[in-house]
Amino acid sequence: MTNKMARPCKLDTVEFRRILRDPERTILLSAGAGDLTQGFHLMMEIYAHLHAQGFRPGDAIDGIGLMHNSYAENA
Repeated sequence: MTNKMARPCKLDTVEFRRILRDPERTILLSAGAGDLTQGFHLMMEIYAHLHAQGFRPGDAIDGIGLMHNSYAENA
């Protein structure tokens, strides 16, 4: 992913329009169980959670780990 923007960001943007590449579309469709909008919202929720855990832009993504509650699997 690159940090170069074609034009400066407007903080008051209301509509976020962009062309989705096939891999991006696949991710959003998968996350949203076939619904791009739901997939987008889920990805936003996931980032909000990661940000609350201390993840910041520029951090290595491979440093993100998942932990499972093993007792829940046996319940």
